[in-house]
Amino acid sequence: MFIRGETYRKWKATEKDEKCHTQEVENGCHIEVRTREADDGDIEMFISVYTATGECAHERIKKLPGIEWTVEDALKRGTDQAERIAGGESGRLPCADAHNHADD
Repeated sequence: MFIRGETYRKWKATEKDEKCHTQEVENGCHIEVRTREADDGDIEMFISVYTATGECAHERIKKLPGIEWTVEDALKRGTDQAERIAGGESGRLPCADAHNHADD
């Protein structure tokens, strides 16, 4: 169960068909990416990273030009970005600090 942030609530305020990808990454973080087509033809992308305990570590919404992106391609891009964020590339997240986890 994820403890959602304000950005997720903003995303869910507009109900549309969407594609979703969730996964647990090596360090215990969970990522979730959602994409959908906006009314203007652009692609909306929601990227989120949650700690192993489900706390929100990062959430954001990004809009991509529909002339250049499909919903499926945006889902792949968002998944890549979320994996990098969870791994600590875009700043240190608590779930990215391997020394805080028990040995596997």
